[in-house]
Amino acid sequence: MRLRHHFLLPLFLLLLLCVLVLPAAAPAVQPGQPLLPFKGQDLNGKPFDLAESIGSKPVMLVFWASWCPSCRTEVPKINQLAAKYGERGMAFVAINVGFNDSVERAQAFARKTGMTYPAIFDGSGQITEPYQLIGVPTIIIADNKGVIQYRNFATPEITEEHFSRLNAN
Repeated sequence: MRLRHHFLLPLFLLLLLCVLVLPAAAPAVQPGQPLLPFKGQDLNGKPFDLAESIGSKPVMLVFWASWCPSCRTEVPKINQLAAKYGERGMAFVAINVGFNDSVERAQAFARKTGMTYPAIFDGSGQITEPYQLIGVPTIIIADNKGVIQYRNFATPEITEEHFSRLNAN
């Protein structure tokens, strides 16, 4: 009988923790919701304001870290999409999440991988935190109205049909 009580208290505490924590762990921004604007500087010190793109063109946000092996494999895929659709008006922005990273490592990663799109270092977490990421890479794509159409951990294939839908009025 006494052994049973030893298991009940930890089980109750675990259940209570799940009830209190899980609602906060749900991603804040999902498909169907608007992109959240932010300002920052790219890795070269150039100012960046996402609000200039939201509502006027499709946008792909790529949240990453220099220590992330999957992030490294996504860069060539995103470079191809940026080469194809960037000239046609789609914005591509990489946001280094800043966790266990540095500007120097982020700059080295961008150089080594040949990243062709702007990258921002979010050392304070002000950009990343509202998106409540679960891991990196996280890719978010919004249409030309600023409404999120895709959120996942891998770069999607974007066909001409997909691109047309992202630009539909």
